[in-house]
This record gives sequence, C-alpha cells and structure tokens, in this order.
Amino acid sequence: MIRYPVITSTYVMNDETINTRKGLADKMLIEKTSPVPIHLQLRKIILSMIESGKLKPGDKLYSESEFCKLFDISRMTVRRVINDLANEGYIQRVAGKGSFVCEPKIIEKLTYVSTFAEDMHSRGLKPNRKLLERKIEEPNTKVTEMLNLVQNDNVICIKMLLYANEEPICLQEVFLPFPLFKNFMLLSIEEVEQKDLCEILNTYITRPVLWAKQTLEAVLLKSKDARLLEVSTNVPGLLCERVTFDELDTPIEYVTFLYRADRYKFMIDKRNVIR
Repeated sequence: MIRYPVITSTYVMNDETINTRKGLADKMLIEKTSPVPIHLQLRKIILSMIESGKLKPGDKLYSESEFCKLFDISRMTVRRVINDLANEGYIQRVAGKGSFVCEPKIIEKLTYVSTFAEDMHSRGLKPNRKLLERKIEEPNTKVTEMLNLVQNDNVICIKMLLYANEEPICLQEVFLPFPLFKNFMLLSIEEVEQKDLCEILNTYITRPVLWAKQTLEAVLLKSKDARLLEVSTNVPGLLCERVTFDELDTPIEYVTFLYRADRYKFMIDKRNVIR
C-alpha cells in the first residue's frame, strides 16, 4: 500500500492566491543576473521553505504555473526542479492532485555503532518495535561464518519490525550464539518489545561491544517484506548487514536491517589521513 501525504489545502489560481502565497517566499528571490543557474536558485528556495517549516510534510507544493508567475521563470525550469526533488525523495507527485512535501528521511551515520532507539531519540522520533518471530535454529553457512561458530552450535533467530512515530521503517533479523544468549529465550514478548534489543543483550555479555563491520546495498523489497513495511512490492529498499564484535574481536551478533529507502538514507564521514 502506498501512503500518500495528506492534502491539507486546495488552491485556485488567481492574483489573490499568488499574492497570499508570495508571502511564503518572502526574501527568496530569483536573481536573473546571478552566475548561479536559475534552476539551482529555485531548488534552494524550495528546500529552504521545507527545512524552515514554511512547507510541512503533507503540504501541497505550488503548481508549475504558480511557480512561473511567482518568480517569472519558465515552466521547463520549474518542471526540472520538481522532477529532481521528487527523484530525491523531498516531494511526491500524485497524479491529478499535485506535488506534496514528503516526511524527511531519517539519516544514519555509519561512522559509529549506535542503537535504533538512540538514532530515533536523537531525531526527536519515538521508537517502537514489534516481535515477529523468535526461535532456536541450526545456522546456515553464512551465519556460521559471520559468527565464527563451531559445528553443532545453534543460534537464536529474532525478527522484529521497527517503527518511528508509529510508522514501520525497518525489518530487523538478528542471529545470536545460543550458548551466550540462551536466557534471552526466557523473556516475555512484552519484555523484548519494551526495550531496545541492544540494551537487553548487553545484560548477557561480560565484555563490552567495541566495533562492528557493516555493509550496505540497494535491493528490491519482496512482497512479504513490502507488506510489513506498508509499501508497494518491488520498490527500493536498503539492506544493511552488520557483525558486532567485543573487545577480544569475538563476533557476538550478526544482524540485517531492511530499511524503507523512501524514509532512510545513510551518511559516511570521510577525512584525509595525515601522514
């Protein structure tokens, strides 16, 4: 199911409307003599209005004709900017209705190990989780390699649906060495869902988590995963795989995160190494 933004207003194109809405673009002008291309100036104006809150998630964007009249620019220029912003996830175009401001994407830095709850709280979002499955199983070859298991070692498999402000944004699948985390199976569903999983798992280990190895790739969501995340089948997703290590470089957790690409993006800080 595609979730469209709520249409908050409907506009009739006339001079009074243009004059009223021009106030939203106060102090935001297109400089025709500037060396900065007009389409980049318009892009900056729209993004500034979104980031400042003048245009909020769910608000209807100006129509192409309104933009043309408001800034005295060509429809081709406006269309180019709108298409670019739609492709980048800032706005969503709905056939026959117009363009609407999207919810901002959740940005996660890949430069340090953090929990889902920490990420959400740092952005003013309310984290929540639903336990989908918890079982003891024989690991496949990949899980065995990731956790450096010996023959006949079982793992605990945990599947959870993660929410931000009651919106499903990620499917999490965790594999844990059974001998180390066997008491986890004694917890009730309520206990598992009430706390961040990392917080719970830390109570079972004696050596602190020190670092993690992580990969990220784009995938197409399968029908079952798309249904849980409340998006259409075969839309893009972001698959993150992570192995967490303790201070002795012992792998203690292998986890996959399947994120909605329309609500998440990752940022990597890179610096020059001083030699």
